[in-house]
Amino acid sequence: MEKSVKRLGILLLGLMLIVMSACSKTSSQSETAKGEIVIKFPHYYVGTDPHAQWFNKVVDKFNTDHKGKIKVVTEEIAGEQNYVDKMKLLLQSGDLPDIGMSPLGLLDLAYKAGKAVDLTPYLDEDGEFKSQFDPKSLEVNTFDGKVYGFPTFRGMMQYYYNKELFEKAGIKQPAQTWDELFSQFDTLKAAGITPVSMDTAETGWLTSLWFNAMIGSHSPEGLEFMNTYFPKDFNKPYIVDSLEKIQTMFKKYTTKDAVGAKYDTAAMHFLNGETAMIANGPWMIGDFSDTKKAKKGLDKQIGVALFPENTLFNSPEKGYFVLSKDKKQADAAVEFLKFLVSPEHQKELLVLKGELPDSPKVEITDDVKQKFPILADFLGQSANAKNEILYYQKTWHNNVQNEVSNIYPALANGQLTPKEAAQKLTEAAQKN
Repeated sequence: MEKSVKRLGILLLGLMLIVMSACSKTSSQSETAKGEIVIKFPHYYVGTDPHAQWFNKVVDKFNTDHKGKIKVVTEEIAGEQNYVDKMKLLLQSGDLPDIGMSPLGLLDLAYKAGKAVDLTPYLDEDGEFKSQFDPKSLEVNTFDGKVYGFPTFRGMMQYYYNKELFEKAGIKQPAQTWDELFSQFDTLKAAGITPVSMDTAETGWLTSLWFNAMIGSHSPEGLEFMNTYFPKDFNKPYIVDSLEKIQTMFKKYTTKDAVGAKYDTAAMHFLNGETAMIANGPWMIGDFSDTKKAKKGLDKQIGVALFPENTLFNSPEKGYFVLSKDKKQADAAVEFLKFLVSPEHQKELLVLKGELPDSPKVEITDDVKQKFPILADFLGQSANAKNEILYYQKTWHNNVQNEVSNIYPALANGQLTPKEAAQKLTEAAQKN
């Protein structure tokens, strides 16, 4: 009996300590907030991500300017795919942050789940704010006539090449056709140079850009396909032909670690001067002169080119979105997003990293072009593009995007034929 009483006493003491701890924690949180509205914002602008320096500076400035009223509390999640996976779990659980980001179709999922906040009223009540956006970008962020995302940049992509390696192999200029490009691959390989950086993990971003450019420049039908949202049938001659080219690139023209590689590994090879070409957007330009990431002097060796057949990715982006359940929280979240996506901060990102702003109000001035001559060349060539296409992360179903990470290794290892790979993509698309 005495032992039972002692056990009961210990149990009650433990419960009291738990309650006191919880009360203390709640009190501490409210004292820290001091009446501030706390906005939770998980993000993947972490570490070496080109946006990290810019993002942290903007958050710090906002919190200083709004001290005592609104405080943005961020959570760092390393890796785009890790971010998407966590946000998917949060969307299912209902334990939502206030602000989300839109990689890999995440805005679409938030809207379909009924969790995204309609941002149209905020645009309607602030005409000046609304006018800062490209109408085409707002259209991409619109579902059933209502806007759910605020974008900051445009998805324009070409490919970069190492002039020094081209010169070493005797190549004078970028290829105009795909046949010429593959001939250059052979020339580079014969000179002991690995032609191109490729990857397969996390939807194979670099590889998929080559794949999409091949489809979009193949024929009028291929161009239409790459500008069609959520296609269901990939059993097309131009897709099979493009998969054959990708299979050949894996087998003959890329690094030994390309199969299974993430973007960072593939990019590292190019930044170290170990590969001659890489497909990517202007946000990579800042990395070329960053000696923590790139070989010293690399920026002086880099050229930029349209994909063969004068092909360019030119895609409006889906933007940041709000998930706050409470109107007061939502208002505060929008207040921060207005600050984050302002033309002023888009210009900062342009100057810092060479990333193309979404807002037509941001002028790309001569000083920016002087700082980033590669960007000036990029923009000049973009004006001459013949085939302008969207890219897979904007137009293909999420499960199709994920399926490419399965078919690329299988193609490289000969486990799938290009026709079988096209069928796999079709089967994934038709599950939606």
